Amino acid sequence: MYLHLFFNSEKALEDEKNFNILLGTLQGELESGKKILEHEKQYARYFDSKSTPIRGTKVTVKQEAVDEAKKNYGYFALLSNEIKEPVEALEIYRNKDLVEKAFGNLKERLNFSRTAVSSDKSLDGKLFVEFIALIYLSYLKKRCRKKIFSRNTQCLNFLMNLTSSNVSSTQGVIHAWVK
Repeated sequence: MYLHLFFNSEKALEDEKNFNILLGTLQGELESGKKILEHEKQYARYFDSKSTPIRGTKVTVKQEAVDEAKKNYGYFALLSNEIKEPVEALEIYRNKDLVEKAFGNLKERLNFSRTAVSSDKSLDGKLFVEFIALIYLSYLKKRCRKKIFSRNTQCLNFLMNLTSSNVSSTQGVIHAWVK
């Protein structure tokens, strides 16, 4: 079993920003006296508050608790029973997301959101075409990253302009072209 730990500074900043917004909201609720029942545990964890009839409510942040919450922002782990190399594990993880997005994109392009087929055999055929299209798209993206294009934007432009392809067979020779 292999555990790969990674740090993403952009994710860390995003997590910290969201946490600071949450803390501001919680502090505002405490100071205004408009507490929300679901937030009681968070009030107790991150704030000390004292109320007096003359001075009102004074709220202070429990800095140690805040620092403890923030210390792991930006870190994430990938667990694998086969892949030793961290870079390879991360690439496979990111490609998984790429395939999910590609499938959503193909659903739009091939009008797959509604199956509109008359039989199970037609549905199987439509699913098979979708599967082959995903394999083809994945292959093209991999080739784009490795050799064909000098910049990633050229690859993306190429793939976005790729709208349809035709394949025909003549005497056992397959001909393919892209419109």
